[in-house]
Amino acid sequence: MAMTFHSVERLGAPFSAVSELGVVIPADGEVSFLNQERKLLFYLQGNCTGAIDGVGSFPIQAGDVLVVPCRCRQRYRMDRPRQSPRLHLLKIAFALPPLAVPDGRMPTLHVQGNPEEDLSVFARHHFQQVRHLPGAQTAPMQEILRAIRREAEGHHPGIRHRVRALSTNLMVLVARMVHERTVPVMTGAGAQVPMVNQVKEFLLRNHARELSLAEIAWHVRKSEEHIARVFRRVTGQTVFDYLRTIRLESAKTLLIDSDKTLTEIARLTGFGSLALFSRNFTHYVGRTASSYRQERARLVQWRPV
Repeated sequence: MAMTFHSVERLGAPFSAVSELGVVIPADGEVSFLNQERKLLFYLQGNCTGAIDGVGSFPIQAGDVLVVPCRCRQRYRMDRPRQSPRLHLLKIAFALPPLAVPDGRMPTLHVQGNPEEDLSVFARHHFQQVRHLPGAQTAPMQEILRAIRREAEGHHPGIRHRVRALSTNLMVLVARMVHERTVPVMTGAGAQVPMVNQVKEFLLRNHARELSLAEIAWHVRKSEEHIARVFRRVTGQTVFDYLRTIRLESAKTLLIDSDKTLTEIARLTGFGSLALFSRNFTHYVGRTASSYRQERARLVQWRPV
């Protein structure tokens, strides 16, 4: 069983639901469950060993993506020092029958229909094998994950249409990774976008520690002034506004699914002090970190993983 913190259902084919889940690995070292659905898993927090019977085992880290298209016995366990008993992930479940054989080596099956015209055909065509994609969550992908969480928290008009569109974007990004194709992201800023994406990726991987514009500039081999100007023109945010958003969404995850104190969360998400964290969180979310934690705890539900 898993704790469900946010769930948006009845999204229309090929999706059945998008859920944010917390899994606690028990004291005996393993949690095991029978998967009966076709799904994509995006790991937001965690450090353990995952295994699928008939496929094998693999290390699970925050930032990984797992494609599970089949009925299978899935396991999480702690078998190395310093692994975490908690996992936090977002699950996209498909309203499609799962494949019967959990074999990551099975040949691609013929799927009737045009994947470029029908989303259900697209999902059946591209997700036929168990695939573990280590560190696959790019900055654009994490922006979509954050947007899904905001929709689930806000329940504004059109929530299902919005979450369906965001889930479609994630599905396409994962399918391209599975087939090892990359398509350049282009906007009106043209050639500046790759540099901005480099900055985003660096912030995503290093948000938990203190960062300066000078260090970021050194990493992408551009001047501080150039980075600040171009990043704001392309994204509409300053570099440190974007970094603050990453840190605060990471703090939300820890508030939802951990027993860490606010001081510990402030340290783990890159804020220099509890006061700075609390002030930024309240301004960003509209409520204190403590009240956000209490509200999410009241909404938690227990469901199958």
